[in-house]
Amino acid sequence: MNTNIDRYLLAEKAGTEGVWDWDLRSDTLYLSPRFKEFLGLPPGDSSRESNRPNDWLSLVHPEDVDWLHASFEAQMVGLSVPFQIEHRVRRADSAAAAKPHWRWLVCRGMAVMDDSGEPIRLVGSVADITDRKHAEKELRRSEERYALAAAASNDGLYDWDLVTDRVYFSPRWASLLGLSPAKLTDNPREWLGRILPADRAILTDAMAALGGAGAEPEAAFQVEYRMRNAAGAIRWMACRGIAVLDADGKPTRLVGSQADVTDRKTAEQRLRQSEERYALAAAGAADGLWDWHIDSGEVYYSPRWKAMLGFDDAEIAGSIEEWFQRVTPGDLDGLRTAINLHLTGERPHLQHEFRIRDKAGQEMWMLVRGLAVRNDSGCAVRMAGSMTDITARKKAEQQILFDAVHDSMTGLPNRTLLLDRIGQALDRNRRAGARPFATIIIDLDRFKAINDALGTSAGDRVLRIIARRLDASRRVGDTLARLSADEFAVLVDELDDAGDALEAAERMARSISRPVTLEEGRDIVLTASIGVALSQTGYDRAEDMLRDASLAMYRAKSGGRARIDVFDANLRRQAMAAMRMEADLRAGLEQGQLCLHYQPIVLLETGGIAGFEALMRWNHPDRGLVSPAEFIPLAEETGLIAPMGRWALGEAVRQLAAWQARFPRATPLFMSVNVSTRQFRDDDIVGAVRDLLDAVPIPPSSLKLELTESLLVQDPDECRMLMQSLRDMDVRLSIDDFGTGYSSLAYLHKLPVDVLKIDRSFVRAVSTGEGNAAIVQVIAGLATILRLDCVAEGVETADEAVYLRGLCQYAQGYHFARPALPEAIERLLAAEDEHIALPAPA
Repeated sequence: MNTNIDRYLLAEKAGTEGVWDWDLRSDTLYLSPRFKEFLGLPPGDSSRESNRPNDWLSLVHPEDVDWLHASFEAQMVGLSVPFQIEHRVRRADSAAAAKPHWRWLVCRGMAVMDDSGEPIRLVGSVADITDRKHAEKELRRSEERYALAAAASNDGLYDWDLVTDRVYFSPRWASLLGLSPAKLTDNPREWLGRILPADRAILTDAMAALGGAGAEPEAAFQVEYRMRNAAGAIRWMACRGIAVLDADGKPTRLVGSQADVTDRKTAEQRLRQSEERYALAAAGAADGLWDWHIDSGEVYYSPRWKAMLGFDDAEIAGSIEEWFQRVTPGDLDGLRTAINLHLTGERPHLQHEFRIRDKAGQEMWMLVRGLAVRNDSGCAVRMAGSMTDITARKKAEQQILFDAVHDSMTGLPNRTLLLDRIGQALDRNRRAGARPFATIIIDLDRFKAINDALGTSAGDRVLRIIARRLDASRRVGDTLARLSADEFAVLVDELDDAGDALEAAERMARSISRPVTLEEGRDIVLTASIGVALSQTGYDRAEDMLRDASLAMYRAKSGGRARIDVFDANLRRQAMAAMRMEADLRAGLEQGQLCLHYQPIVLLETGGIAGFEALMRWNHPDRGLVSPAEFIPLAEETGLIAPMGRWALGEAVRQLAAWQARFPRATPLFMSVNVSTRQFRDDDIVGAVRDLLDAVPIPPSSLKLELTESLLVQDPDECRMLMQSLRDMDVRLSIDDFGTGYSSLAYLHKLPVDVLKIDRSFVRAVSTGEGNAAIVQVIAGLATILRLDCVAEGVETADEAVYLRGLCQYAQGYHFARPALPEAIERLLAAEDEHIALPAPA
C-alpha cells in the first residue's frame, strides 16, 4: 500500500505550468510569464496579448510542429474533447547551434466557442517535462512508473518485465479498453492479442529496436496502433515507452503509457478529407483562386487563375495590380466599388462580373466571388475567393438577347425591336419642333406560290436577297425589320413631308421588282403591296401605327397588288367594322342566327322541281338578313367557314330527308351544298359526310357537293383522292361557276365529277347578246361529251330558259323561284304534287 501512495505522490511532482490564450479572430497569442520563460522570450507586458502564434510555433521541433498544428485544427473544426500533446522546443534566446538543446513541453488545450458554435479562442496550459523525459531514461522501475503517471494521469500505465514475461497494467490501462482490472491478467497476450494484426508489427518492431545494436541506453519509443476494446470496437491508441537495460545493455523492462487518441485520429482524418475535398473542388471547378492579404498588399494567385489568362506561373507577381491592370477600363471602377462595398461591410460578400484581357489581348468575362476575414474591430485584414471564366455564358446571353429582338434568318430587327424604335420615335415626336416620321409595311405579293413551286429552301434564299436589297435601300438611321414570312417594315425617321415617305416606299418597291436570280439560274420577279402610316395622323402607341400601316398595305393588296397606299381614317373605320362583324358572326354561329334558304333547281324539259341548292343566310338581330357576299368572305378569312359549312351540310341533309319522305318522287329530290376550300381540305369532309349519311336516311346519290375550280387546281392529286373517297360513297360532285376560274380539260376528265354548273355571267349574256353567250354552248357541249349533267345558274328570263332548254338538263334562277325558307319551298312542292308546276320554257 505504501508503495502505491509513494508512486502517486511522485506523480504529482509536476512543475509549475504556463498558461496560453490564442485569440483566433485577431490572431494574437497571450503567453504567461512561465510559458515565456520556457521559450526564452522576453517577459514583455504580461497583461497584453503581445505575441503571435509564430513566436511559439517557430521554436517547436520540426518533427513535432505538424502534430501540434493538427491538435489546434482539430479543435477548430469542432472537436469537443480537450487535447494534450507533448512537443520539443528550443529557447529563443539561445544562439543557433548545429545541434540545439531541446526541451520537452506537454501542452493541453481546448477551444472556446461563441454563441453560434464557432471557435473564437484556444486556451490551455503547458508544463516543462524535460526533467521527466530525462527521468524516463534514468530512473529505474518505480521512478519511471511514477514519472509516467505524473506526465499523463489520463493514460494507462504498463510495466513489462521481460525476464518473467509478465506485465503490470494500471487500472486506467484496463478502463481504456472497457476491461475490469480484476479480470485482467498479467499475460502480454492481453495487450498484443487485442492489437489489429495489421498494426501489431508497429509495436513489436519499436520494442525490438530498443534493444538492438547501437541502441541508446535510455532510448524511448512512441507509436500509434489500433486495438479492439471489450465490446469489439476499434480504438486508436498512442503508446509511449522506454527500455530499462542491464549492465550488458540488454533490455530487462519496458515501461510506459497508453492513451486513447481515437478522437484526435478521427479529427485528423476529417481534416485530411476536408483538405482533399477542397483540393478536388478547386481542381474540378476549374476556377482560379486568390488570397489577398490587405495589410501587406500581397496576393496569392493559384496556377489556375494565371492559366485562365494564358500566363505561366512565374509570369504574374503577387500584387493586386497584376489583377487590376488587366481589367478593361470600363469595368475597373465597378470592380473596385464592389470590392470596397464588401470590405466596408455594406455587402455580405463579393460577387461581381467584369471583363479582363488575357495574355493575347482577348477580352474575357469573369465572375469573381470573395469573402473578407475581419479582426476584432471588424476591419477586413484579408480577403480570399475565386474567379470563374463566364465568357461562354456571356456570349450565349448576348446571342439570346440578340435573337430575342432579331429575325434568325435575315438578321434584321424583328417586330419587338421595331415597336420599340417606333415608340422612341413617338416620344421624340411629342417634343416641340420634332420632325415627322413614317412606318412602311411591305408585303411580297404571291410569295406563297414561290414556296409551293420551288420549295421553302428557295423561298428562304429569295427572302434573304430581298432583305439585303431593302437594307441597302434604306437611309442611315432608318430601321428595317422582318415581321413575318414575307412581310417587312421600315421606320423612316426625320421626314420633311409625306412625299419623303412615298419616295422611300417607291425606292423599296423598285429594289424588290428587280429580277432575283437563284442558284439554279432561274429568274424570279416579285412585286410588293406597300402600306404607309404617317406620324401626323397622331398616335399614342407604336402598335397603333404599325396596325394602320398594315391596314393600308391590305387595301393596296386588295386593290390589285403592286401598289402603295397611305393610311386614312376611313381604313380604320372599315377595319373596326370588320372586327365587329367577325365578333357578331361568331356570336351568330353560337346563338343559331344562321339559317338556310333553298332555291329550286328545275328539270328544263318538264319545269318540275328536281332538287335544291342550299344557300346560307345570316339573320342578324339588328341588321336583319345579311348578304352572303358580306359575311362569307369574312368567314373564309377567319376560319369560321369550316364550322359554318359543317352546320349547313348537316342542316341541308336533314331537310332533304324530310322532303324526300313527305314528297316522294320516282327520282328522289336532290340537294346541292356548297363546300368551301378550307372545309374541303381541313375539316375532314370525307368523315363528316360518312357520319352524316350513317345518321340520316337519304340515298347518297341525292347529295351533291359543289366545289370551286380554284380548289381543284391547288393540289390536283390530293383533291382527286378526296373526291374519289366521296364518290365511292355514291355522293355526287359538282364544279360550281365553271368557266370563271382555272378551267382545264387536262384535269377535268381525270376527276370524278358529275355536274358542271354554268356561271350566271354567261347565262346573262344570252339576253344581252354579248359574245359570252357562246360559252354556254361550249360548256354544255363539253358536259355532253364528258357525260356530265349541266346546270345553268341565274336564269332570270323566259328567253334564257328557252335558249337553255336544248343545251342543259337543269336550271335555277329567279325566273323559276327565289331562294326561300323551308315553309315556302314546301308550298311549292305541294303545289307541284297538285300538278301546278313552276314556269316551264315555252
